[in-house]
Amino acid sequence: MVATIQAETAASPFEQARRAVAAVEREETEARHALALLEWQEEQLSAAVRRGVEKAAAREELARQKAEQWGVVREVRERLHAARRNYEALQRHAVELQHAIRREERAVAQWQRQVKNTEEQLTRWQRLLTEAQARLEQAQRELGRLTGFAPGPAP
Repeated sequence: MVATIQAETAASPFEQARRAVAAVEREETEARHALALLEWQEEQLSAAVRRGVEKAAAREELARQKAEQWGVVREVRERLHAARRNYEALQRHAVELQHAIRREERAVAQWQRQVKNTEEQLTRWQRLLTEAQARLEQAQRELGRLTGFAPGPAP
């Protein structure tokens, strides 16, 4: 250190000025570096802020889209529930119709049996009527022969 002080005192004022300029140039360079570093940090911060704003905007857009999609999901769920309710109602109606069809089939079968029985009864009655009419005509002819009177018109 003593040697440095002696060198500075021995130097001419020109040399001292040159050294002073060099020292100030170093300080300026360091200050410029520090300023450049601060500017870079500012740019990084600005970019981060921009990205943050962009991220915030992107998050807001994403939140909007998500809310919109939830609306779509709710709408689809409501339509799904309505479709299921409609399908279940149709199934219940189909079951009710099947029961009604079975009831009506039984009723139709019963009426068909009754009609068949009635037709068979009518056929028997017609046969009995035909037989009775034949016996009546036979009896009237026989009476006519016995009494000599012609038979009257049949009722």
